[in-house]
Amino acid sequence: MQLNLYLLKHFFMSSLLVALSLIGVVWLNHALRMLEFIVSKDSSIYDFLLLSFFPVPLWLVVALPMSAFIGVIWVISRFLSDRELIVMQAVGFTPFQFGRVPMVFGAALTCALLVNSVYILPASFSTFKEVQAEVRGSLPKLLIQDNVFIDIADDLTLFVGERINQNEVGRVFIQDSRNPEITITFTSERGQFSSVNGQPVFLLLNGQRTELRKDGTSNAQLTFETHSLDISQQNTGVTERVILDMNEDSIGNLLNPDTAAAPRYARERMAMGHYRLSAPFMALALTILAAAIMLQGRISREKLGKRVLIAALTGVAVQTLAILARSATVGTPALWPLMYLAVLIPIGAGVFMLWRPFWMQDVYLGLTAQLQERRRPEGHS
Repeated sequence: MQLNLYLLKHFFMSSLLVALSLIGVVWLNHALRMLEFIVSKDSSIYDFLLLSFFPVPLWLVVALPMSAFIGVIWVISRFLSDRELIVMQAVGFTPFQFGRVPMVFGAALTCALLVNSVYILPASFSTFKEVQAEVRGSLPKLLIQDNVFIDIADDLTLFVGERINQNEVGRVFIQDSRNPEITITFTSERGQFSSVNGQPVFLLLNGQRTELRKDGTSNAQLTFETHSLDISQQNTGVTERVILDMNEDSIGNLLNPDTAAAPRYARERMAMGHYRLSAPFMALALTILAAAIMLQGRISREKLGKRVLIAALTGVAVQTLAILARSATVGTPALWPLMYLAVLIPIGAGVFMLWRPFWMQDVYLGLTAQLQERRRPEGHS
């Protein structure tokens, strides 16, 4: 029991170190882009933290299985180099007994990733997209200057006489030419930046509204105490939003896409649903395969580099097959079982290899004996 906990501790710490390194690199690149985005929109540090950390559950789906895979190879390689595995084998510790620890570790990781994929990822990514949409739609108030005409949107010009605070200005003039038939002019004592349903609006206080038709005639003048003016930019990110909605939606909705949607889009949603259910099992598949290949045959320090290379190539091959299975499902929805077979077959193969660590050697010796038996009569003749 103590030995199992000792091994589990090493697998966990090594995998954690690799995961923090992988996610840290991705997060740093993402955080720099979000920082530039936040600064350009004059948003708060709170928005920056939300936009920086809420995509992390999406990265975990890929990063944790790879981290566990590398961590298991790393620990077994170190144990082989330090002769700890050789000592364990000498006292009767079989490869299957050793491999049970990575199995438990991979199974626990798979359960955690399933919870992440089903519950945490949709909630966190939905919050991420909401904050991103709100910040993207907000007016970059840092660009507002006193006594300067500023185009805050297409055909929408703002002039302020004074900056009272971050969200309030005084002596406001606005010219709205977004309607090609009518130009609307607003003047007010004060103005406030605000938002309604995530869309930016500009509240005009104690002012006057004047319409000027295309023919040059003034049509109407209106005095108001409060007037709300929509200053949102045109949304050009429709395609991006459609794709990312798949990460926000529930798996049930993804597996039962709207039949009225475009066929390609419906197939992509269904494939995403199966991916979010099957991807967590990649952690179990990779950890078992890593242990099985590193422990295959006679345990010794010889040819350690070869074992590591074979394990790495096998991990890449399994990941590639999973990607191909997902692509095939998008093209032909009836092939969705391939996405589960792409992880279940490696799990079964790894368990068999740990149970029969000398099966490759036995097969090789058996084939060699058969060839020698066939050649013997030819040699005597």
